Amino acid sequence: MAVRTAVRRRKPLRPPAAARAEILGLERLEERAKDLAARFTLGRNPRRGARGFMARIEDNAAVLREAYRALGTDVHRGAMVSPAAEWLLDNFHLIESEVRGARHYLPPKYYLELPKLASRELAGVARVHAMARELIRHSDARLDANRLTRFMVAYQTLAPLTIGELWAWPSVLKLALIENLRNLAEEILEKREEALLAGSYFEHMGEEGSGVWPELPSECGSAFVVELLQQMREYGPRVSVLRARLDERLARDGMTVEDAIRVEHQHQATAQVSFANAITSLRLCSTMDWRHYFERVSLVEQVLQRDPARVYAQMDFASRDRYRHAVEDLAEPTGEAQLRVALRTVESARQAAERDPTDSAAHIGHHLIGRGRRDLETDVAYRPRLAQRIRRFAFGHATGFYLGSLAALTAAAVALAVAYARSAGGEPWAQALAAAAALVPATELAVALAQRVAAWVAPPRRLPRLDLLSGIPEEHRTMVIVPTLLTSRAGVQELLAHVEVQALGNADPFLHFAVLGDFADAPAAEMPGDAEIVAAARDGIEALNARHGQGATDRFFLFHRRRQWNPSEGVWMGWERKRGKLEEFNRLLRGATDTSFFVRVGDLSVLPRVRYCITLDSDTRLPRDAARQLVGIIAHPLNRPYFDPAPRRVTYGYGILQPR
Repeated sequence: MAVRTAVRRRKPLRPPAAARAEILGLERLEERAKDLAARFTLGRNPRRGARGFMARIEDNAAVLREAYRALGTDVHRGAMVSPAAEWLLDNFHLIESEVRGARHYLPPKYYLELPKLASRELAGVARVHAMARELIRHSDARLDANRLTRFMVAYQTLAPLTIGELWAWPSVLKLALIENLRNLAEEILEKREEALLAGSYFEHMGEEGSGVWPELPSECGSAFVVELLQQMREYGPRVSVLRARLDERLARDGMTVEDAIRVEHQHQATAQVSFANAITSLRLCSTMDWRHYFERVSLVEQVLQRDPARVYAQMDFASRDRYRHAVEDLAEPTGEAQLRVALRTVESARQAAERDPTDSAAHIGHHLIGRGRRDLETDVAYRPRLAQRIRRFAFGHATGFYLGSLAALTAAAVALAVAYARSAGGEPWAQALAAAAALVPATELAVALAQRVAAWVAPPRRLPRLDLLSGIPEEHRTMVIVPTLLTSRAGVQELLAHVEVQALGNADPFLHFAVLGDFADAPAAEMPGDAEIVAAARDGIEALNARHGQGATDRFFLFHRRRQWNPSEGVWMGWERKRGKLEEFNRLLRGATDTSFFVRVGDLSVLPRVRYCITLDSDTRLPRDAARQLVGIIAHPLNRPYFDPAPRRVTYGYGILQPR
């Protein structure tokens, strides 16, 4: 009785038919998408509707949770449940997980920014949310990657979507599926109410039967009829009066008992298929690679892929995403405006490529996030916000702002010390002494505060990089160099084992490994045991090439230096130690013949073609494919160093990268 009472007090259920519509094939679904694009009108104020949207999410979750608890109670008391109800019970954990994910990935602030519809029945609803509802209604929630792609592409032939809408699409699609599940759950609960109502007719029936029966409801649903017939079978002729009333009521509606049973079975089969489709599609949305999907359907992405330098397509996803964010920043929040900015960017790069194909301006990144950003802003009539203009002014006068802030903070701290001395009745000489005593700590405090503020105002940014999935290209041939001291045969073997492990984790054909060796400091140019150490290193490098060189000797190298007299320290040692090894090796790569490397093992013909060097300490690991990632960063056009001959220094780009 408690269960029935709780169910009867539920608020009236809205008609479930609104969740279903005509099932369309792919071609007709594309036509439907174009029709929506032509019919949808965007509102002028997009910042509305988020509160109702979030309330709807909570309401859907509450209804599904209520259905789960009610059906779970039925299972525990041994009652039969429909196949659709079994789908809900078995997959409720997935539904709850996706509801939590929707709250996280589509917060109200994000939903506020999405373009909203202006039509009366959909006022305040995000455009992509309305699209997701229509797609699910006309496919019975049966989704796949091809259907999702063709629907989105067809819609954008008439109305381009914004980048933010495309990223919100997976979340609103999941929410639309959950809303569809909510409608199906309401149908299940409605059928459950009908079955409980039918069972209530037999609650007080004794063994002798009863001649007085409650009136049948004005409308007998198919679930009510089926449950009533099942209960009648247990009592046989004693319920003949009730059976006659049921036949009479159905005949009045133009139906028979057999018709009601057939309708109920059809409904259960349809509900099972719909529930299975929705759950399967929800799992698809949870496992699908939405980054790949986004780049397949984004019109801005397709425009940026026309980069004249052909660099954009070679970058990793995070770098491409940074470029797309730059397009969002420069454009108004409409799909058409973002498309125009992307087209203007490609055109600017094309014009630069016509002048000089090797110039970094031939790459679209130069205009989106590089030195050509200001010119592009002028071209697209972008006006920076006040905060952005202040920030740019501060960065344009960084030295003045930094030193000025240090001076101001230091002066303020010293002034506080002097004021304290004056308030304590100190003489002028005491106040001067207080100022002198506070000067050093005030300076330290000012530096700490200024650096903290600078780190907050200018946080580090991820450098754009190439995604070298197929390996390091030949034109970016790289040498991993390990500068070290060779002091014993055992130390040599341990070092070579370490180098071999790093090489196995970074198996690129155009990535080479070299040991830059020095002897330990000594009182003479040659010491006993030197020859054995060199022989062990030579044999070890040759053995590594034999195992991993695939018939060549250009995978592993050994470059060992002779000792030189250092009069300041009074010993024989490698010139300038580690720094000297790196400097001499760079000169060796550039063709120098006067270096102190007297032992050279490996195919030296490779050296003129080496473009980058990765310095690795003898106790430092090079994680799997880390060399490929580092080369992808330094090889990006925006990171390549530009040497200005006037000041004789690199004015932009990077000659050295230090991993975090």
